[in-house]
Amino acid sequence: MNLPWLSLLIPVYKVEPWLPACLASIRAQAVPNIEVLLLDDASPDGSGALARQLTEDWPEARVLVHPRNRGLSAARNSLLAEALGEYVWFLDSDDVLLPGSIQSLREAIAQGAPDLVLCDFRVVRERMRLKHRLRGELHRRTFAGAPRQTRPAGPELVAGLLQVGQLHSWSKIARREVWQAAPFPEGRYYEDMAVIAALIAGSRSFRYVPETWVGYRQREGSILASSSPAKLRDLLHNAGTLRAEVHALPQLSDPAARFALDHFCLRTVLTGLRLAAPLRSGAPELDAEIRTAVAQLLPDAGAAVLRGYLGRGWWWRWLRARARLRRWGVAAG
Repeated sequence: MNLPWLSLLIPVYKVEPWLPACLASIRAQAVPNIEVLLLDDASPDGSGALARQLTEDWPEARVLVHPRNRGLSAARNSLLAEALGEYVWFLDSDDVLLPGSIQSLREAIAQGAPDLVLCDFRVVRERMRLKHRLRGELHRRTFAGAPRQTRPAGPELVAGLLQVGQLHSWSKIARREVWQAAPFPEGRYYEDMAVIAALIAGSRSFRYVPETWVGYRQREGSILASSSPAKLRDLLHNAGTLRAEVHALPQLSDPAARFALDHFCLRTVLTGLRLAAPLRSGAPELDAEIRTAVAQLLPDAGAAVLRGYLGRGWWWRWLRARARLRRWGVAAG
């Protein structure tokens, strides 16, 4: 049996308006010997039927079904269990693959057969305005480090990933066994954050390609477009899990990797505090939970990472972070 070199795994749930563009972006690339697996996670709209219609004349594609809705993590885990490809690439069904991305991935794999390949992305909007271009939405980096080199998965992988903080799964293509050792936590938001440590631990080598391979669709109806106590709790919980698991990696003996982890945790805390602000009046118990989570993520109240900001000349970042922490009563240095 000639197994595919790549499995593209696509969960499908309430994406009827965007699914045709997603699948068309894959079919247009016409790269041989890949498989495309979709999973209808009991979508209440016509997404499941549309997925079957769009793939009925596509031999490389199959549609799996969950009889009841189980969420994004469970859908990804089910897809992963069915995948046959040597490499696995997750893609959200409202996003697109940009032209030439699959061939570029194939060429990157040919250069040293890395366990993990990292790519960049661009934001896709109905109307791309000048302010979005000035924000860099046409090219978002996912890694800070040497490009186009197959490198050992040492401290620079940890530092490069966490310094940038773009931890979504769809910008990380890995060998199937690497992803299988990093199952997604079911029933939680921010699930990508929770698998990063396992992905790093399971990779022996990596390669960063600074090309935009994914078009990430920015839309109001996405899962994380609004805040809620459950989303905030999951954000802080998964960040705490990431901190503990990355801290246990041997790569954390490197100062740059330690700083990148602290930097990521501080940024996550600041995001959590911003999300918490409009929720506090309706959920007063959140205050105590947030303070506990902040103490776990920033055991020295952020003093170490703030000193790191000063040492790097990041004055504006230091001022903003310090002010926001103090506003919540966190006595950062």
